[in-house]
Formats: sequence, C-alpha cells, structure tokens
Amino acid sequence: METSSLKRLEGVRILVTRPDTQNLLLSAKLRNLGATTIELPTITILPPNTMNRLDKSILMILHYDWVIFTSVHGVRFFRQRLEALGESPDKLKQVKVAAIGPATAAALEQLGKEPDYVPAQYLSEKIAVGLGDVKGKRILLPRADIASKKLPELLRQRGAKVEEVVAYRTVIPEDLSADRLKSVLNQGIDVVTFTSPSTVRNLAQIVGPNELQVLLKGVKVACIGPITAEATKQLGIDADIVARAHTIDDLVEAIENGIRTV
Repeated sequence: METSSLKRLEGVRILVTRPDTQNLLLSAKLRNLGATTIELPTITILPPNTMNRLDKSILMILHYDWVIFTSVHGVRFFRQRLEALGESPDKLKQVKVAAIGPATAAALEQLGKEPDYVPAQYLSEKIAVGLGDVKGKRILLPRADIASKKLPELLRQRGAKVEEVVAYRTVIPEDLSADRLKSVLNQGIDVVTFTSPSTVRNLAQIVGPNELQVLLKGVKVACIGPITAEATKQLGIDADIVARAHTIDDLVEAIENGIRTV
C-alpha cells in the first residue's frame, strides 16, 4: 500500500468490538495503516446449550439438499461436532453448500468443501434468490441462536423446507460493564467499529440506548455492512461509515476513505 495511505490513519484511535478470536485480523490491518486500536469485545461466542439438534442434523446430513452457512463461526462449530461424532468432512461433499461470503467460503474450503454458491452481495437474503428453485428442497441452517429470521422466512416463501439449528450462541462477555465501556471511551476514541448487529446491541443492553448515543457523540461509527448499520440506526445511532461488502478488507477501506473526508 502507498506511503500516503499508511499515514492516513496515523494518530486515529479505533475501538474494535469484534470477539477476541477475530479482532486480531481487523486490528492488525488498521495498525498497518497507522491507527491505534483498542480492543473491547462486546460478544462472546459459545457452543449451544445442548448439542442434540446439531448432532442429529450432522448425522442426517445426506437428508438435506442444501446446507447454508452464514458465518465462519457456524462452520467452526459444525466442524467441531463433525469431529466429535467421528464423522468425515467428506460427507459435506455429497450435499450442496452455500456460504454467505468469502471468509465463510474459506472456512469451508479448509474443511475440504468448496461452496456450491456464494452470493455476489454478501447478504443472507441474497442467498434465498441465488439458490434458484428451492421448492420442496430440504435446507439446513446451522447458525447463531439470535440470527435474523429473514433468510429462513424468504426460503419458506419460495417453498423450501427449512430446518434452523443452533450451532453457537452469542452472549455478552462477563467482563463487559458500563464502567469499563465508559472508561475506554473517555480515553478518547475517534472511530468505533461494529461487525454485526450483536456488537452494538450488546453495548446498548449494557448502558441503555440513550446513554450509548451520548457516549458515542463525536465518535465516527463504522459498520461492516448495511445490516449492522440498520441495527445501529434502530438504536438511534447513525452509521458514518458503511462498508460496501461484508468483509474486513472492505471495512478497513471504508474507514480509510471515511477518515480522508474529515
């Protein structure tokens, strides 16, 4: 990247709210551009309370026409249960698999399965149309416990038989408190990044939507895509920077461009 770009984020303090397992990549890319990053994970990813339904769907994987993964986490926990059950990843090669975007597709490729479909726009609702005729098709959705109902509803409207299975849970980190959030923001933050609706909703749950609006006054809000931006808007917070696509690289580019306009 050009030297001028490297200096563009110099002196900019950016709050990263991705989970601990994911924030390293985003923080590293921002620091490479000169930014100072402060990590404050606002969600923790945990296994389901019970594995019964996920395990059953894995054992019956050949029963489905499509399996749709909408996050890297979904692939990760699916893989863990495959291994725990002694099942071969090769079973996935015998069904059609869709991935929400390149990161999820890469996770599947590491599992030995190249996705049969990845939408051009990395939005879950695009999958419903992109799969083509799904009438009568059995579709498995292994995803988060609080995932949006939009995708399964759209698939059912098109005649699909959809089974939603909790592959993982998203919860508020035990050490995330109102005092800790206020302490971090009081240090002076120029940009806060939100990479999923949960990352912002959890903050609002901790301090309340009105207080969060006050705390983020003067801070540029950067969202990884339109779905996350809509979640911030519902809380009364406007997104100043929205990535064109749901990827870390696009978010970093959007932040870089957003800072340039200041």
